[in-house]
Amino acid sequence: MAKTGLQNEQLISELLISGSNAITSKNPFGVHTFEQTNNEDGVISGKLVKPKYNEVELVKSIDTRIFELLPPEPPPFDDRVPRPIYNEATQSVIDLTVQVVTLNRTVLDLRAKVQDVEIVSESLKVQLDLKDLNLAASQNQTGQLTTKISSTITELQNSIQKGTSEAIQRVSLYARNQSLEQELNALRIASSAKEQALAAGAVSTGQLASILFDKGDPTKSTTPKMIGMDYGAGARGKSKATTGTFAAPGNDYSNTFRTYFEVIASSGLTGNKEITVDIKFTGGITQPIWDFGFVLPVKIKAGETKRFELKTPTSYFKGLKGSYGAGLFSASKPSEYDFTFSIIVSDGTKTENKDFTVHIYKYD
Repeated sequence: MAKTGLQNEQLISELLISGSNAITSKNPFGVHTFEQTNNEDGVISGKLVKPKYNEVELVKSIDTRIFELLPPEPPPFDDRVPRPIYNEATQSVIDLTVQVVTLNRTVLDLRAKVQDVEIVSESLKVQLDLKDLNLAASQNQTGQLTTKISSTITELQNSIQKGTSEAIQRVSLYARNQSLEQELNALRIASSAKEQALAAGAVSTGQLASILFDKGDPTKSTTPKMIGMDYGAGARGKSKATTGTFAAPGNDYSNTFRTYFEVIASSGLTGNKEITVDIKFTGGITQPIWDFGFVLPVKIKAGETKRFELKTPTSYFKGLKGSYGAGLFSASKPSEYDFTFSIIVSDGTKTENKDFTVHIYKYD
């Protein structure tokens, strides 16, 4: 391995001749490099300066005491008390002694007052004991009076309760009597209204309602069916009705035709004060053939009247078979339908009904 740095004898000889100019290990940026590729690596130059000191003066400066830099020493302390302080302390002791004497006198005065207060306190205790005795006696008397008053209040409450119960019974009986009188008057009015309706040809369902037809009671008809009708225009004038309408037939049923009926609710209704009316169809027709203009069932209040028109046919009835059998030398015949419609009346607890039979000649 090649010797580098100061171990290289050739480099040392060059340094002795050329000095630091012989060192070329700096890069272009002025930084020494150590790459071990050059014999000069690791060698840098510097100035050698030997300072000159006056050793004699240097020794003197070390052994010299510089008193200006040291803190001053305090003067010697005198252990005697100064007279101003002594006089002030002595006067303070004299003042405190006077205060102690004054306070002792005050304490004696206060002790005398405490004794007086203790005497008064004992006297008050005696008076308080007397008052406690009086209070106990008063409480005993109050307890006796309270017992008597409680007994009196109980008797008074019983009397008031008995009187109130009797008054309530009297009022209840009076109210019930008034209610019965009102019901009796209502029944009289209902009976009178019912009698008037029956006199006008109405049919009674029982106690809830009456049914009044425009031409009297149909149950008195002598025909096989209570009510007879023509519907629609018949061929060659056989029908008395026009297209889409009802009319009286031209045969034995001519006097049984009806155009409406009214349901009259009884004025003597109780409970909900109203009835529910519904209509059911049985026989040859099982659905309503008249459009009453409202939905069934319908409610009617006590004493009120509801009219049911028998003029407008329903779509169901229009769809039933009409005239048939028309030929060259023969006229068509109407379809005939026999059915019963029941008027059902209910007040929620009781139900009544009335049946009416119908015979219809359908031409349309």
